[in-house]
Amino acid sequence: MSEDRDAWDELHAAGFLHGLREAHLEATLAVFGGLSRAAGFTDRSFGFTAYDVLASQVDRVFRDDPAVTRDDLNGSPGWRRGRYRVLLKRHEFGAVRAIRWDRDSPTKQMVARQGFAGEAQLALDLVLDSGTRIGHDAAEPVTLVLAHSASEEPLELELFLGRPRLNADGGDPWHWLLELSGDALGPDPRRRPAERTIPLWTDDEPGPLDGEDVPMRLRDTRRAAGGTAS
Repeated sequence: MSEDRDAWDELHAAGFLHGLREAHLEATLAVFGGLSRAAGFTDRSFGFTAYDVLASQVDRVFRDDPAVTRDDLNGSPGWRRGRYRVLLKRHEFGAVRAIRWDRDSPTKQMVARQGFAGEAQLALDLVLDSGTRIGHDAAEPVTLVLAHSASEEPLELELFLGRPRLNADGGDPWHWLLELSGDALGPDPRRRPAERTIPLWTDDEPGPLDGEDVPMRLRDTRRAAGGTAS
């Protein structure tokens, strides 16, 4: 099975991807509801704020989930679930495939250089300036990137999870990329459906008012009033 399908199956079944989308929605509403262009906030302001608020919202969403741990990489906010670590990357709306990792931070460049099946030239371990090693050790997580963006008017969200590819050649910035839309994710496995109430009788069995004679005792109002019954 391909790596993207493995990642999707594992993280989707756990509700991790739904949690990321929930955090992104809450962060976007908070940012657009709290910042005003009339007050002087620019696209740059929105961008930095959206990144910070999203990190806070991801922390909030998974604070009670022991399977998700904070796993920063060289100061870049990250979260680990199973064998996958996820970092954040804000992109220009509609331009997720225009990202240039070779012009990004040293940490993101190193993540984009991770060894990937079929690229033998990237098979060596990579070491960041901090001494952090990114390589093929089975104990090391596979580092993915959550690419996020949104437009204010109309309100639209973009959220993707992918394996970045160092694209100094100007090519595709992703080895693979998955869209985390509501339609793609479907029902949230973290939300258990309400249990159905078991009826006292089935549809095949008549209830107490379904055509059965129910014993009733009528009260004689005349006797109750002190009269005699005829």
